[in-house]
Amino acid sequence: MFLKRILSNKSFLDFFVMFLSNIMKKGIGFFREVILALVFGSSIIYANFLLLKSAADLFSLLTQGNALQANLLAKFSKLYDAGIPVSLSNVLSFSKRMMLNFFLLSQLIQLPIVWYIQPDNYLLFILISILLGVIVSVSFYSSIFLVIMQGKDEFKKHSIATTLDLFSFTLVLYPLSILFGVLGIVLSRLVGLFIMFGKFIRPITKEVAGEPATFNIKDFNISVMLLGNFAHVILLLSRFVAGLDAGNNITFYNYSVVLLNVMLTVVILNLNTIVLRRLSIKKDIKLIFFSAGVALILGLGLVYFINAFGFEVIQLIFQRGAFTLEDSMKTFEYAKDLSLPFVFIFIATALFQPFFTLKQEIIKRMSRNMALGLLSVVAALFVSFQFLALSARENSLIMMYVLSVVSMLLSFVAVYKYLKFENKNIE
Repeated sequence: MFLKRILSNKSFLDFFVMFLSNIMKKGIGFFREVILALVFGSSIIYANFLLLKSAADLFSLLTQGNALQANLLAKFSKLYDAGIPVSLSNVLSFSKRMMLNFFLLSQLIQLPIVWYIQPDNYLLFILISILLGVIVSVSFYSSIFLVIMQGKDEFKKHSIATTLDLFSFTLVLYPLSILFGVLGIVLSRLVGLFIMFGKFIRPITKEVAGEPATFNIKDFNISVMLLGNFAHVILLLSRFVAGLDAGNNITFYNYSVVLLNVMLTVVILNLNTIVLRRLSIKKDIKLIFFSAGVALILGLGLVYFINAFGFEVIQLIFQRGAFTLEDSMKTFEYAKDLSLPFVFIFIATALFQPFFTLKQEIIKRMSRNMALGLLSVVAALFVSFQFLALSARENSLIMMYVLSVVSMLLSFVAVYKYLKFENKNIE
């Protein structure tokens, strides 16, 4: 009877489908990283590519994924929960206009990095910068409709769409990388995006009959976007710092985060998505403590696992082709040092979710102050790095530890504010 009740619970089934989907995506992701390690190892050209891509990834994270969920999931969940047809014509027209703006802004960020890198082939990296800008724009456009899928309670379709994207990307990665080098990585990413777009996104864009959904620039708030995806923002900022030594240190950071990020993306973020949607419809304080407890237990388990078995796992996954034994050792050392900050990030991501279900005016006002505090710490760290005689590796670890602790402290504030406002509403 107990098992039957669990299997009939839609929240459990949604989580289970996303959990299985993300296991598949992580398996695909591991295979993709194996290909990259096999072809590029810790080469300088791959390190330069990662540094340039860090800027594109950071920009993408602020305009899609959890950032968009934080801004839009509650809005669309309430629209579709009302049970009336919704027209997405306003969403479609606004998103198209924003695509061009995001492309141009991405070039303003990326082209100076190409100049900083000073690669042997400037034209190659300029072309990569342009294509990364296309990826940023198309990803933003697609992500809006992926969030709408979740708002419609179509978590299964969302999982299939994103899995198809990564599968297609990985399927063509090896041949394109062999043929075109680092340019092949970008081309393969475009293949995955456009296949997903044609199969899953385009049908949603045709839903133009019903009550028009209001959609404009007011639905986006940079501070909410930052806090909604702060975990990956921290990882990318630390990766960027790791690459500022013009060496291959960034490659070891990247490979170690691939391993550590499994628990975050497979379990924690999926659980957070379910919690966010459930709290948007019905308040349940127990969900907050449950998700935070799960995050703490899994985080501590991750620290133990990395310290006990990390080196063997890294060898098993990466050590072949251009990836050497020395690369495995350096990646393992990075993974050990980064594992503890992941515990703080797990807890913070879990505790921030209830905050994003408050009224939009409250979220915007409070997130502005919290985001300003986080950005002030980032700015202070970058300034301090100019006066500290430390390596890029040490600077990246400082960035990771400090920002993960700050994010956890901010999440405590977010939970306190959530409970305060909810108690007022009850009274």
